[in-house]
Amino acid sequence: MGKRLYLTCRNGLNCNVLIQALTKLVKQQNLSVKNKLKEETEQRLIQVYDLLEEAGKDREEDKKQQEELGKLLDALECEKICISSLTEGNNEETLEEKSVSIFHILQRYHIPIELQPEKGELLSLGIVCFLAVFGEWKTEKTPGYLVQTIIEKGDKDSVIKLLLCSDTEISEKAKDTVQVLETNVDDCSGEQLGYAIECLMKAGALDASCFPIYMKKNRVAYMLQVLCKKEQQEKLEDIIFRETTSIGLRRYEENRRILPRTFKEIQLKDGQKVTVKVCEHHGQKFCYPEFETVKKVCEETGRAYRDVYDEASAVAGGYYEDL
Repeated sequence: MGKRLYLTCRNGLNCNVLIQALTKLVKQQNLSVKNKLKEETEQRLIQVYDLLEEAGKDREEDKKQQEELGKLLDALECEKICISSLTEGNNEETLEEKSVSIFHILQRYHIPIELQPEKGELLSLGIVCFLAVFGEWKTEKTPGYLVQTIIEKGDKDSVIKLLLCSDTEISEKAKDTVQVLETNVDDCSGEQLGYAIECLMKAGALDASCFPIYMKKNRVAYMLQVLCKKEQQEKLEDIIFRETTSIGLRRYEENRRILPRTFKEIQLKDGQKVTVKVCEHHGQKFCYPEFETVKKVCEETGRAYRDVYDEASAVAGGYYEDL
């Protein structure tokens, strides 16, 4: 799912206030900032450093701020910051060399500005260099679906607002329908039902479960419930009749809501690999290692299941880097 970051500022902008706002946004999204930058981000930062050097301000402090901004954007999975314009002063103070360098960069990268003649310098050279590379100015995209809003106050009455937006609306796009098959059996062994569930899952069932119930005359029984897509329904019904003692079943359609999910392979500290399902809800990510791959690692290494599961979850969530 695509995300975009929209920035609105008043009375100027500098790297410190943007770092504070982005840090707050990352924390509210329960995300973690990784030590290693993405390769694309590193390449863009080289362009930022070149701009600073051209302006004669190639300072280590500036580079640290730029790198911190890059890491925060990586954590939010945003490649660009969308902004309509920047405000800058235009009195006699802006005749200094640094201010002239700022105006040259604004002109070179066609960055829209709103001049305030009664005020002095409002933009820092570092933030202008950063936004020249990481900013998106000529965007016709609408904000989309709002995920989070942050307002941060800086020095000299400066205020910025960040809008983290999603390209799609989860509540609408993540809806689905499934077929539900149910049958009650009171003369079927646990082993037989277990085998039936294995057959159903291999044949394409989305899920299959057994629930203990009481039937008429207080007979102890099980209800077998199967979820499937419509195209699999007939085949799964045949398996239920073949592998259980059922002589009839209920079938109906249900709506369901599912979270967007992706699968990725991560590497543990011992080199073993685990597949992890990553789900997303309201900008937060949840990582669930897949059972079969965790089981395989346990069988090959002798490690405890919970140990492997917890490590895989931590790696997938970016909770620690130096494994």
